[in-house]
Amino acid sequence: MIHFVSDTHWGHKNIIKYSNRPFSSVKEMDEHMIARWNESVKPEDHVWHLGDFSFQTYPDFKNTLRRLNGTINFVYGNHDKMIHQHETELLGSFNAADQKAGSNAWPAKMLNSIQNYAELKMDGEMFVLFHYGQRVWNKSHNNSIHLYGHSHGSLPPFGKSVDVGVDCKEITSEYRPVSMDEVIKYMAKRSAPVVDHHGMKDD
Repeated sequence: MIHFVSDTHWGHKNIIKYSNRPFSSVKEMDEHMIARWNESVKPEDHVWHLGDFSFQTYPDFKNTLRRLNGTINFVYGNHDKMIHQHETELLGSFNAADQKAGSNAWPAKMLNSIQNYAELKMDGEMFVLFHYGQRVWNKSHNNSIHLYGHSHGSLPPFGKSVDVGVDCKEITSEYRPVSMDEVIKYMAKRSAPVVDHHGMKDD
């Protein structure tokens, strides 16, 4: 099973106030979201996280990653500088300093992939994954599905697009990743908009 999520903001005290999250402390928030994640995601599942993972120190960030079920693929958000700084290690690769020193310690892979943007074709559906919501996206006129984050539920769905951040209540209010099946069921009620010439028959 594949799942999608965004804007978890683990370790971010102010997000409780900014997004009106129903938690009394960062610890309560973090533990609740880890528990909901692991209830929904099985160890053999895949998760696409669409950015703004956490505001933690790097050791705390790695500890959170280790506690989460599933193989995680990551799309950069605007608050993921730390992931960028440690990308080589998180992908389980040697960096230049390791190679020069002749290190034999191959780091454990913690993220399956890291990218700025992704497209998936699964079960006859095309998914366009990006941190930011778009009005048009690849194959949007052909019923492709666009999933995004960043807006914390403040950007309404448009056509076959929706915010999958934990603060958006369109699909779930449970502060957890949503499954592909849940997304497809939600999108079955929505239609693809035609906003440019790509709706023409000769496209």
